[in-house]
Amino acid sequence: MEKKKQIDCFLPYSTVAMMQSLAAQLHESGVVKSIYTLSADVLPTEALPQYTHHLQAGSLLSLATMRLIATTVTADYALLYLKQGPITLGYHALERMLQVAEETGAAMVYADHYSVEAGETVNHPVTDYQLGSIRDDFDFGSVVLLKTEYLKEYAAREVAKNYQFAGWYDLRLFLSRKGELFHLNEYLYTEEEDDLRASGEKQFDYVNPRNREVQIEMEQAATAHLSAINALVDTTQYAQPDFSAEAFPVEASVVIPVFNREKTVRDAVVSALSQKTDFPFNVIVVDNHSTDGTTEILSSLAADELLVHLIPTRTDLGIGGCWNYAINDVHCGRFAVQLDSDDLYSSENTLQTIVDAFHEQKAAMIVGSYRMCDFELNTLPPGLISHNEWTEDNGCNNALRINGLGAPRAFFTPLVRQHQFPNTSYGEDYAMGLAFSRRFRIGRIYDELYLCRRWGGNSDAVLSIDKVNANNHYKDQLRTVEILARQKQNQDREKGLTDFFHNQLNQWQDVAKRFEELKGVQTREVGSALAQFNPARLVSTGAKIDKATLAKRPCFLCERNRPKEQIVLPFGNDFDILVNPFPILPVHFTIPSRHHQLQAIAENYVQIHRLLRAYPQLMVFYNGPKCGASAPDHLHFQAGTSGMLPLQRDWQRLHETSLPLLKLNGTEGIYEIKDYICPALAIVSHTEKHDVELFSRLYEALPLKEDETEPMMNIVAWRNGEAFISVVFPREKHRPDCYSAEGEAQCLVSPGSLDIAGLMILPRQSDFEEMTSERAKAVLREVSLSDEAMAEVVKRIRNKAVDLAFDEWKQEPIVSVGIVSGDEIRFQLNGTYTIGNKEVTGKQTVKFKDGQILWDSADYTELCFTPQNDDISFTLEDVTIGVDFHWERKEAQTFLGKLRFVVDGDKLWAINELPVERYLASVISSEMSATSSLELLKAHAVISRSWLLVQMRRRKAIEMGIQTASAPVKVSDEEGVVWYNSDAHTLFDVCADDHCQRYQGITKATSPHVEEAIKATRGQLLMNGKEICDARFSKCCGGVSEEYEYCWDNTHKPYLLSVVDNAPLGTAPEIDLTDEKTAQEWILSSPEAFCNTKDAAVLGQVLNNYDQETQDFYRWTVDFTQSELAELIRRKSGLYFGEIIDLQPLERGKSGRIMRLKIVGTKLTRIIGKELEIRRTLSESHLYSSAFVVERSEVVNGVPQHFRLIGAGWGHGVGLCQIGASVMGEKGYRYDEILHHYYQTAAIQAQYK
Repeated sequence: MEKKKQIDCFLPYSTVAMMQSLAAQLHESGVVKSIYTLSADVLPTEALPQYTHHLQAGSLLSLATMRLIATTVTADYALLYLKQGPITLGYHALERMLQVAEETGAAMVYADHYSVEAGETVNHPVTDYQLGSIRDDFDFGSVVLLKTEYLKEYAAREVAKNYQFAGWYDLRLFLSRKGELFHLNEYLYTEEEDDLRASGEKQFDYVNPRNREVQIEMEQAATAHLSAINALVDTTQYAQPDFSAEAFPVEASVVIPVFNREKTVRDAVVSALSQKTDFPFNVIVVDNHSTDGTTEILSSLAADELLVHLIPTRTDLGIGGCWNYAINDVHCGRFAVQLDSDDLYSSENTLQTIVDAFHEQKAAMIVGSYRMCDFELNTLPPGLISHNEWTEDNGCNNALRINGLGAPRAFFTPLVRQHQFPNTSYGEDYAMGLAFSRRFRIGRIYDELYLCRRWGGNSDAVLSIDKVNANNHYKDQLRTVEILARQKQNQDREKGLTDFFHNQLNQWQDVAKRFEELKGVQTREVGSALAQFNPARLVSTGAKIDKATLAKRPCFLCERNRPKEQIVLPFGNDFDILVNPFPILPVHFTIPSRHHQLQAIAENYVQIHRLLRAYPQLMVFYNGPKCGASAPDHLHFQAGTSGMLPLQRDWQRLHETSLPLLKLNGTEGIYEIKDYICPALAIVSHTEKHDVELFSRLYEALPLKEDETEPMMNIVAWRNGEAFISVVFPREKHRPDCYSAEGEAQCLVSPGSLDIAGLMILPRQSDFEEMTSERAKAVLREVSLSDEAMAEVVKRIRNKAVDLAFDEWKQEPIVSVGIVSGDEIRFQLNGTYTIGNKEVTGKQTVKFKDGQILWDSADYTELCFTPQNDDISFTLEDVTIGVDFHWERKEAQTFLGKLRFVVDGDKLWAINELPVERYLASVISSEMSATSSLELLKAHAVISRSWLLVQMRRRKAIEMGIQTASAPVKVSDEEGVVWYNSDAHTLFDVCADDHCQRYQGITKATSPHVEEAIKATRGQLLMNGKEICDARFSKCCGGVSEEYEYCWDNTHKPYLLSVVDNAPLGTAPEIDLTDEKTAQEWILSSPEAFCNTKDAAVLGQVLNNYDQETQDFYRWTVDFTQSELAELIRRKSGLYFGEIIDLQPLERGKSGRIMRLKIVGTKLTRIIGKELEIRRTLSESHLYSSAFVVERSEVVNGVPQHFRLIGAGWGHGVGLCQIGASVMGEKGYRYDEILHHYYQTAAIQAQYK
């Protein structure tokens, strides 16, 4: 009978020989349906083994690979091989794993195996999986069999994190929640072990700084798992120890348990006795019946009165038992500080530092940092172990993922006496640390305090596989106990809220009656909303909240004014939970601050998240000061039964049709709710940090009225599985007009959070009966933000999303530069580059072929060559310099960084990707001379960096659909007035030519002067508030700089004002150059200005070899014959004007630059503009500027035969004038003075380091 093919196999690709061997073994088993190989980037060029298909995947352990496997598998089970080395399957191994999977229904089956280590085959057993086996290095072996049903469920989930390293870890944690991870205690295969390090080395992998990125992901996955199983510790609920509640003989005791350590114990004790403190301490040594001379050594030290030498009467104590013996001894101090008998304190100040930390951090336990060293105190790998992975809010949860907390460890003695160490000699300190972190803050000291000495006699330097398994199994068991305890703690807290509610009703009969009456309250549907007739709420609905009324009445939320019957459930350090005496919901709480302060959400939004974390059964809501809050003078939230509101009922549909505005990852972000009765924004988050971050961005985007203390809003929040949902309703009005109307027109409705969430509270019977769907919608729309205002809010949030894509510019960005395009590009790799798993060097050619890139006889959609180190370069042939300018030419150019090729229509683009600061070094060297003053170079570095980041931001906005790719913007069909919002690129951030910033890579050597300027201003940007300035600049302003709106769109940029290019700095022009007569007189003159210079040395700083082909710039002249001008205008405009009669300036900017020019011809008259269109039309490349005067001569029959343009300046003239700034640098002005001269209101800020 043929076996049923029930397994699809997924194998990381290595070599043809290994794939052939493994594929054959799998195929021969008879139970394998399909075999897939996995590899990254480039497909393997060798032929795949028979029966095998290839999947292109990323990292083997990434989330993307796990999802690829889950979506590809079609058999009942998926076999995943987790290594790339050789493997030999045992006799009927797959059949056995399949049989066990079928019979147990397990989510995963894994087995013991043999391991080939240094040529020898040895047993390699693994351990049983349990609830506490959540450490990320759990050893399953390399062959695991996974149930497809659960894989499909995993793949269907929304992805919160796109893990690069923690994908497999996240998947197996998910599987552990779905079913059993079954350990088959049989040796089913043989693998080659590729990590032959001793156990003592492997155990510190998780604290190695090189693995930090991996560890961050692992922590995120572990935290999400603990949240899913309700085992997260809420650190906001921590109790604070009272250090003064009890008297102790000394402030601190150093505790040293010891057994047979005659080699090391003297050093350890002397290290402890040598401590210098400002408080009394002692050293308690618990000698566990040593037989090797240890006892005698301790006796020889007994003369020191600080030493307490204890020998237990019991003989069954482990290290934990010895600790308990010391802790319970009458000599023990307030704080008990660990020192192992092998080790030393790093200095005589260690004990003082630890005790100070207890008081400063108000912690129940302190953990320091230690250095690994040999007996001569030489540092051993990995050196200092500081456990920097610990964070204040999540260290206690991440502690369940790792196998240790650090050293030295110190404890507040009364709490240890309550809990007691387990009487073991392994893991006892870890167990205590976990238990403490469940209820109390653990403080950290990240400086070295302790020396952990490794020597031949150490018990944990080299351990057998059986001992490693035993240790790991025991710590997993400790974690199991701790997880169960944390689950119980969370369940008890939730139950405590229910008990508190019922206790309050038992003690307060009036309130109990109102809750009972609520069960019979009238409700009815009004469209998608629900109306509730609730007369008791008239107190709130009719409340006056003007300042005079609030000042007269006692605050009913302050403790001293509450009814004596009202009891309190404390929440955190600053809030109380009260039962709401006038309920709307079956369970209804008010959560006021313990301090009388104004209703304000900005700094207190975090409390919503914490309430939901502590009590996931609740829905929490917030009414702004004039948005339904009956006590706007006292900060408070409300909460109640979750799941009752129409908003929650419809959430799935609303979320599916919502528009993502800002995404932190696959599931966390800000969304615009599109299909709701009124404007709404939703925050979906998984962590407190992200929740607060997202709300902060949303809050900043909301409009703030002049007379308000915060933007008007209501918030409704609840838990949806692992997700925290907060829906924010932006408001325009406190109450609708019908509230204050008279007679029949009055409807007493004062919308708060619950009303807007679909539960409309009406205290009058008539209002309840007359409420309709249309009226409810009208009321809610009236008090909500208008569609126009909401569109502005959405725009602001989406713009924040762009900055978030660059991590708020906190890290140095990578810029992509379009260098050259064509259907064939030749280049040379001047060193070793990698592409996929290939190494490449030397001369190369790429060609465009049928919409793809042809290289090395293969077709690609995209190619990326990555240098093996930062100093390797590549050279591109035939790079065009000065496109459309008078100096245009081609040359070979050399660049550092990555080289990427992409398809653009019918051609290819070569794109260089490199860090911004390295790019700027080339730009400044290309734009400016190495002889430029340092201050000029600094100024140019800041503006070039600012301009660049604006272009990068614009491209990202286009990519995200927030902006459209810029194209010439036309005013009307009648006029040819257009402007070019730079050439915003879509395939790369900037091009390498002058249209963006001139970039020549390392073709032109970077001078030390330029490097110094870049370094001195690293990360500095011109900022307009929180916005990066669009720092425009040109060669020469002509004496007065231009304003932005005269060259581009009609947006006023306050930092781009017109200034006279002279001292005093930042002076606005006194003459009006928008006036035609004044402009003509001024252009025909040569007024004094910084940029009016003939100094060759100064000009050489700005005008490089190409530019110096142009001699005139401050004032210049261009001559045309009639035929030359008419033909030029016809070619450049595409229109036939006939003979040109006149060029008439119609409108000028603040610098005299023409923004609208009428061209009068014998056949056509037309207006063109703005300045760049004028310059392009009147020149083969670009006219120097549009600030010119027209002189006509030799007029025949009304038609001039000669035109002369006399002009001022070079370029658009907006922002910094390069020649003017060069002169300022020579005159001794600092770079910040230069910048503030040209960008008057801008601030210089360092955004990244």
